[in-house]
Amino acid sequence: MKKVILGSIMFLSGLLSVAVLLAGTMANDWNVDGQLSAFYNMSQYGLKPAFYIFIGIAVLGFGVAVWGIFEKSE
Repeated sequence: MKKVILGSIMFLSGLLSVAVLLAGTMANDWNVDGQLSAFYNMSQYGLKPAFYIFIGIAVLGFGVAVWGIFEKSE
């Protein structure tokens, strides 16, 4: 049960971090070929490594939660 809670919290924190990062980069009016691009804005600020780390935290948290669900109870 502890792994499920830990994994769920990690998953939620990763997703919220990604959402805040995407929303924050779209606050500026930088565009690529006339269209707004969150990934272009992240590359301009140097935030792509943070974006990938947050996605990694979310994936890792999801894996821990699934592992906790399917683990045999003692």
